[in-house]
Amino acid sequence: MNNELFLPKHVVSGIGSFKQLQHIAEQKNWVAPFIIYSASALSEQLDTMKLKWKQASFFEISKGEPTKSELKRAVDELNRGQSDCVIAIGGGSVIDLAKAVAVCTINPTLALTDIPNKPFLNRLPLIAVPTTAGTGSEATKITVITDETLQTKLNPAHPSLIPDVVILDASFTVDLPQHITSFTALDAMTHAIEAYVSTKANDMSDLYALEAIRLLKNIEKVFKEPTNINVRQELLIGSFYAGIAFSNASTNLAHATGRALGAKFHMPHGQCVALMHPFIIDFSMESASERYKDIAKIIGLSDQMELSTYLDKLNTEQQVWESAHFLAPLLTDEVIEYLANQALTGNGIVTNRQVPTKEDVESIFKALRKRLQNKGGNE
Repeated sequence: MNNELFLPKHVVSGIGSFKQLQHIAEQKNWVAPFIIYSASALSEQLDTMKLKWKQASFFEISKGEPTKSELKRAVDELNRGQSDCVIAIGGGSVIDLAKAVAVCTINPTLALTDIPNKPFLNRLPLIAVPTTAGTGSEATKITVITDETLQTKLNPAHPSLIPDVVILDASFTVDLPQHITSFTALDAMTHAIEAYVSTKANDMSDLYALEAIRLLKNIEKVFKEPTNINVRQELLIGSFYAGIAFSNASTNLAHATGRALGAKFHMPHGQCVALMHPFIIDFSMESASERYKDIAKIIGLSDQMELSTYLDKLNTEQQVWESAHFLAPLLTDEVIEYLANQALTGNGIVTNRQVPTKEDVESIFKALRKRLQNKGGNE
């Protein structure tokens, strides 16, 4: 098997490194950026940036995950100016939108679904500044855009979607609400674990996946010490490494089922994959036992059979089960059949070491329903 790895060209990591953003861009002769941001992430720095960066244009993303209509709105706004690069400052939704904007501005007639078919993809230069430790979008060749008409998430992949520059500064993550910290960190852990057990894993992606797990096992510590910026920096780097790992090795069934759940009920992505992951590990344990054993050792568990219990416990501590208690009565057999069909049409099926049937996926969703009926999963 050939080993292959795609990753960003230029990475700057460190507490306070965001202050270098304008200098880094101007060094590369990018002087008129189109800055896509979330107001909650950039609230303190926004006025200063507008004052210092006279040629910059600013686009505030709407709440929720990016849609095709918002992509069009952003591209139209960019085209009204003379921007020479795109900068994303925010969580995964902001970075995903920025990737699509950088491509669609240069390729106005290109459909998102055709992106993977292009041998070469021209785009505007792209800088990513993640403000959550979870999605890993700053490291990936994937963008996720919701098609509101079809009620589905499009997730085209292409190496050219990987940002040119990444700045990892945990200063942005200290004041995140606890549920955002929880959902995004658990998403990052899922990225790392699924990348390592993927059928597309290779020697190089394994290095990033295992190192990501080593860093991300600090999840519980950051929950207990939310202002510990050094631990948050480790979590941010772990999320970045996990992004490299799954971008090159792919995710598996937790993401396939989680995407279906999120699209149907308009729930945060990290919440959805955290809900699904313990059941996926139970389903996949026999086929990936040795790989799960490596992961369990890094986390500090006695054997791989404890891994789903460990994730279940994290979900309990971080109120992930409780946050989804409302789903239990909505997961009727008919809805579960729909979710299974949706999951089976997306990525992450053939990369699961135990390839599921429709009945398998329905059983997994039924296990989720039973877990949520347990008073939100607190007992």
